[in-house]
Amino acid sequence: MQHVYTISDQAVGLIGLGEVGHIHAEAIQKSQSSRLVAVADANPSLLAPYAEAGIRCYNDAADLINDPDIKTVSLCLPHHLHFSVAMSAIAAGKNLLVEKPLAITVAECEELVAAARRAGVTLGVQHNQVFYSAHVEAKRMIEAGQIGRPVLLRLRLGMGPVFGGWRTSVANSGGGLLFDAGVHRIYMTQFLFGPVVSCHTILDAPREQGETFAVIVLQFASGARGIIEANHHGPAGVFDDEIEIVGTDAVLRLPGLESELSQRDSMTVFTDGAWKQVPIDDDNWETTVHKSVWAFLDAVAAGESAPVSGEDAVETMRLLHQIYDSAQVLDDHAGVR
Repeated sequence: MQHVYTISDQAVGLIGLGEVGHIHAEAIQKSQSSRLVAVADANPSLLAPYAEAGIRCYNDAADLINDPDIKTVSLCLPHHLHFSVAMSAIAAGKNLLVEKPLAITVAECEELVAAARRAGVTLGVQHNQVFYSAHVEAKRMIEAGQIGRPVLLRLRLGMGPVFGGWRTSVANSGGGLLFDAGVHRIYMTQFLFGPVVSCHTILDAPREQGETFAVIVLQFASGARGIIEANHHGPAGVFDDEIEIVGTDAVLRLPGLESELSQRDSMTVFTDGAWKQVPIDDDNWETTVHKSVWAFLDAVAAGESAPVSGEDAVETMRLLHQIYDSAQVLDDHAGVR
């Protein structure tokens, strides 16, 4: 769906110009509720295109945060830097959108939420998959009772080898696969089926060693159950993030937002004895990040709550840590790694 621009400008600064940082920048520059006035990154070559476009460039995040013209900050740094930089932005009175995850520990997330409340600023988190058209339509159908009673939620995450850079350090990333792309699976369980009351987990390695394989069984407060299966053992470049939803009256199959393993490219529903296509808007990773950023910026400009709040991110982090705490680690001879 085409974004509708309705709200007056607000000045935004972006910290971190990695892969997702550039997508945030594109979204801010395309938004008519906001304007990108400054970026910060330690790499001069990443700053150069923005300098050429007349955007203020800083080598240090603190300098951007202290820029009095900036009212809102978008934070796209490695996970271990989220807490300290976010706290500085909040202390400076900036509204703040943080890439997932909000922080590495539950206590850090709770402290950020409390600090934002005291400062009177809006704190949001970038959970782009809740804006994916297939996921939005699935949630609508569930809430409208179109699948009957939700019974089972299956979420896949199949990826190639572990990404390089800071993600190879558990100290920087917070964990293994579940703390990276796995965060999307965690918040999607809550988005689609609500609160989780218990879980049982199998990993190939403890969190401290960076798991690359996980199977998680979830029990929801509603009585429904869920399964997340995740691995980093596919061929290079593959990404499978499909979802299947089983209800007493229908089954939904949702195409992955970034899926490369499946031939399915449409959302389908099994009901009345037959599979049927469900019309959805064309989406991809970039468009959903754009939607997520726009929704936050528009909410701030309108004086409304963040569409994905700091409190939402706390619940996601609680569940992630509950999953790790419940984990049984496979024996070395199991051959997963």
